[in-house]
Amino acid sequence: MKKNFFMVLALLSLLSLSTNAFASLAQDDALKADLYKIASKNHKALGYNQAKKVLFGQLHLENGSEGYYVKDLYCERHFTKGVGPGNLPDQNQVNCEHTWPQSKFTGSFPTELQKSDLHHLFPTDSKANSTRGNFEFAEVTENQNLSNCETSRSGPSVTSGGKTFFEPPTTHKGNVARAIFYFSVRYKMPVSAAQEEFLKRWNQLDPVDDAEITRNNEIAKLQGNRNPFIDNSALIDQISDF
Repeated sequence: MKKNFFMVLALLSLLSLSTNAFASLAQDDALKADLYKIASKNHKALGYNQAKKVLFGQLHLENGSEGYYVKDLYCERHFTKGVGPGNLPDQNQVNCEHTWPQSKFTGSFPTELQKSDLHHLFPTDSKANSTRGNFEFAEVTENQNLSNCETSRSGPSVTSGGKTFFEPPTTHKGNVARAIFYFSVRYKMPVSAAQEEFLKRWNQLDPVDDAEITRNNEIAKLQGNRNPFIDNSALIDQISDF
């Protein structure tokens, strides 16, 4: 009798956990659906060539004592060759990083829309860009693959054995997180659990700053939509599973 009683308690406990899990998933789906509507509303594709001109020749164009320059966000270098308003710099030196890799785009939305979406495009050192490839983001134990770049690392994750990951500078980690979560809800793509754990942490570690707000505002003027996770980064922790 006592054995049966404990079995019933165990079953009830499992049912309660299952119910809570389903409720959490339902809440996630509802919030992601609302955020999709926000992120997709009025979004128009710029075309990739135009997006690159805007990225390098407007959004990330700086003017200092060295003249016009673009700062890459992986190695934090300044590039000046071919840089200026509306110009495309030497892509052997600095290139356009798709934070959500092109090889992992979804077939459910036009490729050009995803490829030219400024909300996940950033200027990065070409060699670091190539080293990152389509590796997911995480904190890595040691830098095994990336040379001549003091602020980013590529190698095994602190939690995932031998698989290779990429770790950007702390100053760019929050931007990466909010760009990935934006892409996830905008194009209805899941984020792996291994990556999500770190991205949620990075959202807290590197909060939204004035430069990111300004960039979000400028992109909204150009392509018509906003990144809701820059407008309200607390939304990220309200979703248990991207």
